[in-house]
Amino acid sequence: MICRFVYKDGKEYGESIDVYEDYLIVKVREKFIAVPMGIVKFDGEKIIVKDFDEEKGIEIGIKWMSKFRAFDEKELKFFGFCEEDGV
Repeated sequence: MICRFVYKDGKEYGESIDVYEDYLIVKVREKFIAVPMGIVKFDGEKIIVKDFDEEKGIEIGIKWMSKFRAFDEKELKFFGFCEEDGV
């Protein structure tokens, strides 16, 4: 998915990361929050969302995170994300 800035109440809310089931996953600071697709509006280069149950969104965001595993050091080096000494 192409990352887009997400706006709520006219203010920047976060950045779209993924689609999971019927939710748009939005990175909001250190959290990943699931926003129901039914309230998502694509407006050119940005995404606009209406009010929703953020607590439920956080719970679903945690479930979304659990489906991923961390990359190990070898994989990070392969993709060029760290030096040979692991930094």
